[in-house]
Amino acid sequence: MQSLQMVTIVVSVVVVLVCRAVPGFGQTHSDDAISDEVSGVQTIIDSIGSLLLNSALKNSTKCDVQLQAALVNSSSWAFPMLDAWGKIPSGIFEGNFYDLGSFEECRKFSYDTNNETLGEIRGQYCLLSIPFNLDSNRAVKNGAPIDVRGFPSNSNKPALRIGTCFPDTCDGEYLSAWVKNVTATMNFTSDLKITCTESVPDMGAKEIVAIVIFSLIACLIVLSTAYEVFALANNREPNPSLAMGSLYTSGIKLFQMAKRPPAAAQQKSELIDCLNGIRVLSMVWIIFCHNYLMLIASPLDNAIAIYDWIKSYHSMLVAAATVSVDSFFVLSGMLVCWSIMKELEKKRKLNLPLMYVHRYLRLTPALAALVLLSATLLKYFGSGPFWSGSAVATLSDPCEKYWWSALLYVQNYVNPTEICLGHTWYLSVDMQLYVLSPLIIYPLWRWGRKILIAIVILILLSMGCVFATYRVNDLRLAYVAAGQKANRMALTYYPTHIRMAAWLVGVILGYVLHQTKARRVRIGKIVVFVGWLASGVAMAAILFGDYPLQQPDTYSKHPATVDAIYESTNRVIWACCISWIVFACVNGYGGPVNSFLSLSAWQPLGRLSYSMYLLHFPTQVMMTGTLKSTAHFNDIDAVHKFWGDFGFTVTLATVWCLLFESPIVGLEKLLFGTRRKPSDSKALVKEQHSREIVPRSTTI
Repeated sequence: MQSLQMVTIVVSVVVVLVCRAVPGFGQTHSDDAISDEVSGVQTIIDSIGSLLLNSALKNSTKCDVQLQAALVNSSSWAFPMLDAWGKIPSGIFEGNFYDLGSFEECRKFSYDTNNETLGEIRGQYCLLSIPFNLDSNRAVKNGAPIDVRGFPSNSNKPALRIGTCFPDTCDGEYLSAWVKNVTATMNFTSDLKITCTESVPDMGAKEIVAIVIFSLIACLIVLSTAYEVFALANNREPNPSLAMGSLYTSGIKLFQMAKRPPAAAQQKSELIDCLNGIRVLSMVWIIFCHNYLMLIASPLDNAIAIYDWIKSYHSMLVAAATVSVDSFFVLSGMLVCWSIMKELEKKRKLNLPLMYVHRYLRLTPALAALVLLSATLLKYFGSGPFWSGSAVATLSDPCEKYWWSALLYVQNYVNPTEICLGHTWYLSVDMQLYVLSPLIIYPLWRWGRKILIAIVILILLSMGCVFATYRVNDLRLAYVAAGQKANRMALTYYPTHIRMAAWLVGVILGYVLHQTKARRVRIGKIVVFVGWLASGVAMAAILFGDYPLQQPDTYSKHPATVDAIYESTNRVIWACCISWIVFACVNGYGGPVNSFLSLSAWQPLGRLSYSMYLLHFPTQVMMTGTLKSTAHFNDIDAVHKFWGDFGFTVTLATVWCLLFESPIVGLEKLLFGTRRKPSDSKALVKEQHSREIVPRSTTI
């Protein structure tokens, strides 16, 4: 009965000590109270043993028979299955709610009993979830109450999760009922649950179609590369139509760095090189933020450390990092306004169908390839205790269901709570604003400054929507208000009418730059100094002004109106600060800031930024989903993990860009010729060399 005792000890000790001895997580209990609980463990083990044995003998399902053979009989062949079980984790009072056991040992277990009734017994990894018996979802740490609803590394209700290994003939529902029967003699009524990892289904028609599509693309790229290399080796000029997918030329263009020629002091350059630095730094910031969020969402052995971290001021670089997205909205609005006005100035009209087709072709192939990969083949890329519940549920399932809304750029309204590739909500907002842009920019070109008043009114209305939504729904910004997160994102983060304010600020900037494109704007030194000082102070205030609103112990003491005011104003103020930086750099008042942002080293990463944007989040989700042991939360580990994520993302983005972005440039030339379109962002950021550089999307 040794095997049986091992199982019953795990179940009984976990349930008794965790769920009874810890009725309020983090509260102080006397040693006598815990000793009393421990003294009854042997009696409980004996009663559970009888129940296990009787239940296994009473039923006749293959699961019951294999359970009895594996867990009740003292057979040495079953020891690896039992060894794969997790134990009671140490550090529960520090937030270590996991002992995942050995996922690989369980999945590898297989034993042929040479018995017709038993058959072959194969291991199936399952997670036993034991919710904490917390009063009103409250906990205590160092004598201060903590709202445990917000543990980001756990589900809505904190629970102990123990890795277990059962025969694969048993399903999670049956095992959950079985364990509840086991613990019924202890008068334990908590919602125990066992969730087993699902087997990856065999490849079907859609997976085969996806493999064929990707294989054809790869073959075309290889053939195009071979053709160009062969032509160049024989001193022949390659046919651009046949060489448009060549890795050789595309790779050279992708990593080429063009130095800006020195300009005369009074001459205004047509280039805005500072956009390269702003684009790359904002992209790096987004990856850095998502890296932290993925670590926080991981199974941690010190979840309580999150609360100490959020009390540090440097944590605001993550908590308030959502404004980095608004930097891209500003750049997008500015470039769209500039390019449309340039087209109107040249032709007095817009070819809207061609403009929209051009935009769609520029953005969609790389996105469509990722959607196809996520909906079909991604599920085969990994495994682990949380693979099905995180990577597959977050990436594959929504894309299988809503691939069409992703490709139509309407996810932020159609399915805001189940977005295919969650971070691509931005693409929906940006595309919708692009479609609507002629309605704003044409009147601005036609009637000039009078329309600026209307744009300002639209900005104020957008801010008012944010404020009203926060107040009506009583929303809070704090991360520990986790129960509100999905609703808050759908209402105040994804909608276009909520996020358009920063884009409209960019439109105003684009109008100002277009109106002054032939001359430098003269600004006094005092005004320049005040402009830079005000921008720096405002950006710091936005980042660190979020600090009191994020504190888990005190955020609820502030009126909800404060959260609403902050959220409705911070994005517009940030957009104005970015606009000042661009304006100052363009007109010669950027100084060392402009020199840094205009470094040639930013150019390759700038060209990769769209693919980096697409790939970084799925990569991080997949890496988190493959975890088979607990992680440790601290800043050193987070920064170390970030550099790994960043390097891996850049590598994947290079491949993705060469496969799905660069060939589209050649295809567009083939379809539409070399005439520039209104949406071409290179009007402001083109490089100084003879051959065209791979365009960079403004949609990040």
